[in-house]
Amino acid sequence: MNWRRNPMGFIAVWALIAFLTTTVSAQDRDAIIAKAKEEKVFVYYSTTDIRDGTAMVHAFQKKYPFVEPKLMRLGSTQVVVKVLQEHRGGAHLFDVISATSFQFYEIFKEGLFQRYDSPERRAFADDFKDKEGYWVSAYHNASVVSYNTNLVKPQELPKSYDDLLDPKWKGKMLMDSRETEWYASMLQILGREKGLRLMRGLAKQDLSFRPGRTLITQVLASGEAPLAVNNYDHLVQSAKKRGAPVESLPLTPVVSRVTPIALGRYAPHPTIGKLFIDFSLSEEGQKILRGFGRSSARKGIEPDDLQRKGIKLDVSDISLAKDYARYDKEFKDIFGLK
Repeated sequence: MNWRRNPMGFIAVWALIAFLTTTVSAQDRDAIIAKAKEEKVFVYYSTTDIRDGTAMVHAFQKKYPFVEPKLMRLGSTQVVVKVLQEHRGGAHLFDVISATSFQFYEIFKEGLFQRYDSPERRAFADDFKDKEGYWVSAYHNASVVSYNTNLVKPQELPKSYDDLLDPKWKGKMLMDSRETEWYASMLQILGREKGLRLMRGLAKQDLSFRPGRTLITQVLASGEAPLAVNNYDHLVQSAKKRGAPVESLPLTPVVSRVTPIALGRYAPHPTIGKLFIDFSLSEEGQKILRGFGRSSARKGIEPDDLQRKGIKLDVSDISLAKDYARYDKEFKDIFGLK
């Protein structure tokens, strides 16, 4: 057929192709839903705080009312211990896991996830998903310096991490005592020699340590210290919206920690697991997380404060977790932590 002489024929063929594609897709969708109804139950292990995790699960259940979700909120260390103990005991209970990057890697390296090429995956920037198709970051947390606006004047603000080594900050800074990943990332980005020089300099500044960045934000807001070396930007912005006198200071580099979501290799309910991953990564799911102040790497989602300012993020490399024991020992030795 000559398409130039018969353009209507060309249109008709493409219309037929589009119809068949739509029909097949609809049939596939019907088959997926039927299989999901057979599975019925869904088990989700997550290190996300209970508020955000519960909201996501409830929204998913509203979309698929036949699903009986079981959310287990676990601490970063707990999720690793639980999953590995279950695996070694021959029990495979979870369908999907969403966990902080280094902890996720501990499970990943044991071969406990399977590839899943979610149709939502292509909407995410390459830095926020692996090349092999195992995971995508459900959200990410950017590390920033933060300060109390009542205690630090604009002209006093440090312009680089090296400025934190100024004697005027000695005894006046907070730091998270569980910062092995941030430490490892900073050494990788800055270079080991320069990174170690910074860390050893900070260690001489009589830092006040607290376990966790939520607590760091609370202490900073209370005025117990004027500045925190590392905090999550979304926690600072959330506290600021509630009226706390705090602000972020994104010094270079800004390390951003991914939170991968992935399907279990031995998932008892893999069809529902895939539907949940699709939902979590979809525009609808990402808007839910964004509503809680989480940062999304999905194209088209409202940018966070750092994204609006065009701040460059250095995404944490989860493979650094291969040397976790070494980095953890170095971090604790340098800062005198047990």
